[in-house]
Amino acid sequence: MDTVAGKLNMTTRTLRRKLADEGVSFQQLKDGLRRDQAINLLGVNGLTIATVGQRIGFAEPAAFSRAFRQWTGMSPLGYRRGLG
Repeated sequence: MDTVAGKLNMTTRTLRRKLADEGVSFQQLKDGLRRDQAINLLGVNGLTIATVGQRIGFAEPAAFSRAFRQWTGMSPLGYRRGLG
């Protein structure tokens, strides 16, 4: 959050306040971005689910799978199978 606030030329406290005014948290924004990136990457042939998880910042494939299921209601593999 500090890095993002700095790039926006504001303090972390100001960024947090502005997000609260909009009714969203930094974690929600981060999760939404990761979800969208994962969905895009799952459509790329040749990338394993573990690689997709790593590319969006998860060290463990199981943690990525749990997060993806929470975001979308399905596993990464189930989502990928639905694309075909």
